[in-house]
Amino acid sequence: MTAFKDINLQVGARLQMTLQNTPKQAIYYTELIGYVDGEYLIVKTPIENGLSVQMQVEDQITLRILSGVDVVTLTCRVKTIFRGPHHYMHLSFPTDIQAIALRGAIRAKVKIPVQVNGVAGAGFITDISVTGAGIVADKTLGEPNEDALISFDFPIKPTNQNAHIDTGVTIRSIQQLPCKNKDAPPRFAHGISFHDIDPTSQVMLLNLVYESMNRL
Repeated sequence: MTAFKDINLQVGARLQMTLQNTPKQAIYYTELIGYVDGEYLIVKTPIENGLSVQMQVEDQITLRILSGVDVVTLTCRVKTIFRGPHHYMHLSFPTDIQAIALRGAIRAKVKIPVQVNGVAGAGFITDISVTGAGIVADKTLGEPNEDALISFDFPIKPTNQNAHIDTGVTIRSIQQLPCKNKDAPPRFAHGISFHDIDPTSQVMLLNLVYESMNRL
């Protein structure tokens, strides 16, 4: 089990919040306002469709955050809800803290259109992690170790609102895929690594990866 001090959780950190007492375990996003060590966490009440998400005292909460190359899961319960004018909550101080090393290896299988260097329809992201992705395209998108800019959109659960990500990447590998028939045009698989991604985008990518893990 991981100790809270080892997470080095900073004020303002974006957190993924899962409500455990809902049928579909609804997922939202929130922000850490502060904490009193050993007593409670203070987080913003998540907003959905312009309204604060309705929760109850004693609701069970799971928080997730990316810490380095680890996904850290914290289990809490709602202690106090402050509804206005500033919507925030006190959560019980987490005693159950688990860390899973992603190592860039756990990937979500997806099919997301991607724009590369400003060119729309350049190809599809076929798998994605918090550190990189695989892109399949009808032509090579550059050379190995070359940098590029990509952008793409994907839905955020449970609201299906679109998340948009723009980031620099480095092309790590290029491989021509075998053709199913001799008349088919060539296709190329690219392995890319992301450059620095902002914390909000990291949390959204983390959600994609966890959805993939939960389907296994």
